[in-house]
Amino acid sequence: MAETKAGEIAIIRSNQAKLAENYERQVAALRKAMAEEIARHKEEVEAARAEGKMLATENAFLKQDLAEESMRISNLKAKGRAEEKPAPGTPKKHKALPFRDGFDDDEILAASPSKSTRYKRMSPTVGGKRKRRLSEDSPIPLELSPQPEPMHVETAVDDMSDDALDEAIPNRTAHVDDQSSQLVKRLLNHRTFPNENSDIEVMARLTFPSEPQRTLSSILLEEVANLDIGSYLLEYARAIISLWSRALREKFFEPVPIFMGIMRHVLALDAPSSTSKLIEHLVPLLQESGEVNGIPRFKHSPVSRQNFGQVRQTPLSELQPLVNSTEALGLLYQMACSCLHIDRVLEQFWRYMRYDFILMMLNCSQSISDIILTLNLLSTSIRIESFGSVQDTEQDQIANENYIVDRVANLLSEIPQVDEGQPPYMASEICDMRLEALSLLTSVAFNQEAPTSTHGSMVIASHSTALARLIRAMHDELDALYASPPEKELRAELVNGLMRLVYGVIRRHPEHVDLQSKLSRVAGGKQKFLVVLTRLAFSEGQILEAGIEDETVEMAHEILDDAVNPQEAEALLEAFPSSKQQE
Repeated sequence: MAETKAGEIAIIRSNQAKLAENYERQVAALRKAMAEEIARHKEEVEAARAEGKMLATENAFLKQDLAEESMRISNLKAKGRAEEKPAPGTPKKHKALPFRDGFDDDEILAASPSKSTRYKRMSPTVGGKRKRRLSEDSPIPLELSPQPEPMHVETAVDDMSDDALDEAIPNRTAHVDDQSSQLVKRLLNHRTFPNENSDIEVMARLTFPSEPQRTLSSILLEEVANLDIGSYLLEYARAIISLWSRALREKFFEPVPIFMGIMRHVLALDAPSSTSKLIEHLVPLLQESGEVNGIPRFKHSPVSRQNFGQVRQTPLSELQPLVNSTEALGLLYQMACSCLHIDRVLEQFWRYMRYDFILMMLNCSQSISDIILTLNLLSTSIRIESFGSVQDTEQDQIANENYIVDRVANLLSEIPQVDEGQPPYMASEICDMRLEALSLLTSVAFNQEAPTSTHGSMVIASHSTALARLIRAMHDELDALYASPPEKELRAELVNGLMRLVYGVIRRHPEHVDLQSKLSRVAGGKQKFLVVLTRLAFSEGQILEAGIEDETVEMAHEILDDAVNPQEAEALLEAFPSSKQQE
């Protein structure tokens, strides 16, 4: 009996388990079917939206074409009316006189003014014939009852038909957004040098390695159709940014020059408004593009951990020529300049700029053009109480600013390295780069937008080695000037500028500048300090020192007087007897 009950219970449990499994299976099938239906419906909606957007774009093109065609027809008709000459009158049929008097009819008409006048006045008008226009010197027309618009007394029937036709064609230009339509055309017809075809045509031949069945152009148009920002320019730019980011992830660099050219074109079309809306997506992408070649170059610099203390050229095999870091930095600089007058947008830009990217691009292993562009870019970051990338905490901000000053000061004495197989830089190119570095430090120290601000000069004055490196660079430039090189004017400009910067910082923060301790932290700092200041203080402005300004000589005198003791001053006077005679 017990076994029978146990068997029945087992059967019931088995049936219940089967029912539960069937129920779960049915529920899972229903959920799957519902999910598929939702996905299908969503795809249909997205496809309808994309198709609607493409139709709207095509409609805009058609409207623009219609407006242009209407304007062309109107211009042709107006030109035809302007060039139209009065049609010759219908020849008058001479009536045979009943009595012949020996005179020709033409002679009688010519000799009889009353006949001619009466003939013209009584001549009837034939229906459908073109009427004569009023001449410019015709009498004053008869005044009629007031009308909303002036009326022409006589108008040719054909002309009236033309005017009616023109009025029948709606003025599409007034209702169609010409600027938007032209913008779409300019974007789709844009061509990146040296391609002969438009960017869309070139992208129609390219595919991502991960998706070879779809062309870049089709992906681009779908991306634009799926975006709904309210501006076709921004939608197109965001779609390009998406493709560009994917190309970098897949290391598919062939279309990157096209993407860079398109973004430069977009920023040129509508820089102020488009920049603020593209910062979040474009600024990180441009830095990522700059790192494609920037990181390999940095790894071969003497300050990297892998190559510390050694100068090595970057092999060309590790570089990607299609990803132009100079072009990426140029786009960043273009964006920063476009929002210089909008503090909020400029601060947002520098929040997305990474400080490590800036420091990497200021390394001597980068190309000179990249270093100069980075220095120019940094000049847009100078604010009243800070400069460089915007950090979250004050401590991080101060550290970042000290790193920038340290790196830029080093550029005044470092020799930039070229890539493997490239010719070395000329001395004039190196001087140009150093002048840009000096210009940045001067702008940081003496903020033109806020002359009373001492933040930047305080950072330089309190830096452990910045002033000593400036003085060392001044010594090296003056030493090179004595060799009378072709770039002597540039070197003289460097000496004068470095002296103005050092003098200005020392005079503005005398309590924070312990010059002797700072000089001791740089190899040969004290000796080079005495040599360069003595040379400048006792400079006579002759051939080898041509270009050194009198103001520079006076500043050197003042700094030297404060830095040496009486015994050292007497020794210097004995070493330069000409100066003693002048006194």
